[in-house]
Parts: sequence; structure tokens; C-alpha cells
Amino acid sequence: MNLSVVIPTYDAGPQVRRLLLCLAQCELDAGDSLEVVVVDDGSADGTEHLIARLTLPYSLTYLFLPRTPTSGRAAARNAGISKASGEVVVMADADQIVEPGFIAAHARYHRLRTDLVMAGPRGDLGEGVVDDERLAREFSLDAMPEIVGWDGRERVMAEFSQNFNNLATRWHYAFSCNLSVRREHLLAVGGFDERFVGWGLEDSELGYRLYRRGLAFAFNPMALAYQTRRDVNPEMFTQWRSNLNYFIDKHEQAAEVAIQQVICRAFDPADRSLDWLDCTIRMEFAARALAGRLREPIGYELVEVDDANAAATLASLPELATERDLVVIDDTAQAVLAGPVQCITTARELEYFHRPSAAARQRILTCYRST
Repeated sequence: MNLSVVIPTYDAGPQVRRLLLCLAQCELDAGDSLEVVVVDDGSADGTEHLIARLTLPYSLTYLFLPRTPTSGRAAARNAGISKASGEVVVMADADQIVEPGFIAAHARYHRLRTDLVMAGPRGDLGEGVVDDERLAREFSLDAMPEIVGWDGRERVMAEFSQNFNNLATRWHYAFSCNLSVRREHLLAVGGFDERFVGWGLEDSELGYRLYRRGLAFAFNPMALAYQTRRDVNPEMFTQWRSNLNYFIDKHEQAAEVAIQQVICRAFDPADRSLDWLDCTIRMEFAARALAGRLREPIGYELVEVDDANAAATLASLPELATERDLVVIDDTAQAVLAGPVQCITTARELEYFHRPSAAARQRILTCYRST
């Protein structure tokens, strides 16, 4: 499999250099290859010269776009997607640090099915100095500031299930800081909408069009990336609110798009009366209500999996998932069913949990009760 990492950057030369060196340490499975496309969105900090001196084990394409009033992440990523030659496009931000297993984690899920949107987690770093020279030699958490927060999508899945594809609002979480899609699908839906200006939602809107195209969504916790945490300030919120209005107007017949307005109460610096998790839980329940999915979890069939029966369960699960609502408890050491479960398309409910704690297991068994 050929993979292309697309990185937009603007006046972030040292950070993108660091990311390129991290990608140089990424492991590839046999038969896979990697290229990287850096799209410089009009930088004036010498980014081109800084990365030109690097010796890297993969093909690097550098594309400079002159700065204009319409410059932005959507246009930069589209330019990178156009230049990319890989089957799978992996998106990352210039100021990220990725673990050595990052690329392989994306590739492995895309081998499960060809129509997939795959997201990976982002750890939030606190303020502090990054030891770039050490990271250039080896990945180490000790070379980074303290991790002060973790990906909120995992908190959402903890409330519902770890089957990302079973979330009614899964398309909203197609965050382009750590996302991969086959290039053919990106081109088929027209890429990012460049009319989104400033911060926010151009990636969620792309996710919505990929969702409408019928792609499955999966979340792989092994595709680890880290980024300095940023709080939403008034300027960012103004841009996000304007982009949300455009998003809703563009898909005016889709009530599921409009329900994103509930998140305003988490982002608005003047009114954070609900936190992000509260808002996203409400958004998910609203989307499920619109789809007629607010059923009592009665009549689910429980499927318990361990290393001994994993292969047999994998073989039978796709057909079983089309016949009845399932709750899968995966007790395998390596979460063997995590990817395959998220890649099953079914109109039935398919909940998934990997090695839940004793308390969580009891809650699951109590909640999902058979008739």
C-alpha cells in the first residue's frame, strides 16, 4: 500500500521539520511505502530552506502557495491531495509529534476495507520545551512536555461504545489533525470545501460528505499523535460560529447537521455552561432520535470473545451483525476485533467494548439484557 502524508504549514518551519523527522522513524509493514507532501501556505519564516537540508528515507514534495485572502487549511490540504500519489492520504498538522507506529496503524485499518475514514487520537501537550534533537534520534515521551489532556472522542465512545462507526455523529469527528482516507474518495466528494474560512469545521463537513457517500468510520487508538493544547479564544469561536452557519446553510435539508449548534455552549468563551462531553452526548442522542434509534437496549445478543475463539467469532460476526443487535465484549490481549467490528456495515446496533473493567462489565451486562 502506498501512503501519502499531507501536511499544511504556515510559518511553522521548526515544527514541520520535527514532524518530518518523526515520520522518518515510522515503521512500515512489508509492501507499504510512504511519501510526504508539505504544502507551505505562504510562509515567510524560511520553511523551505529549513527542510531542504534534511535527508529523509521517503519521498518529500514541497509545494509553496503564495499567501492570499483566501488562503487557509482547506485550500492547502486540497493542493496536497492533488499532488499526492498514494492510495491512502494521511492528514497531519505541522506542529504534531507522531509515534513510530503512526503510519502502520493507519495502513492496517485501510486493509480491512477500501471505503474507510480512519481517525487516530491526539494527546494534548502542556506548555514547555520539546527536545527536538532527541526526537530526531528516537521517539520518547520524555522529550515532550507533560500530556495534560486526551482525545475527547475516546470519552464520547466510552459513553456509548468503542465502535466509532456506530455513533450517529461519527462524521463530526473526522478531525484532520489525524485522519486518513483513500484518495479516490477524497477526489470523488470534491475534497475540502474552500469556502470555510478561519478555524473549524471544514474537516467535519468533509466527514459529512464522506458519510453520505457511504464510507465506514473507524478509530484506531494505536495511531498516536501529540499536539500543544489550544483553548478556543473569542476570535476562534467567531470563526467557528461563522463556519457552522455556512455548514448548516449548505446542507439545509439535513437536521443532523444543525444539531451541531449544541456545541456552542462548550466553545463560546462567554458562555461555557456545558463542557464538551456534555454537549457531544446531547448531540449524539439528538442524532439518534432523528434516526429513530432511541430504543431500549433489550434483546441484544451478547458476544464474548477471547484469544481462543477470536478467529471463529471474526468469521461469523458480519452475518450475525446483520441479523440482530449485538454487544461484543473483546477480552483479547491485542483488541483483535476492534478494527473488524468498526468495519462492519449493518443497520442493526453493534456495540463494542475491549477489556472493560469489572464495574464497566457489570454495567454492560445489566444494561444490555437479552429477552
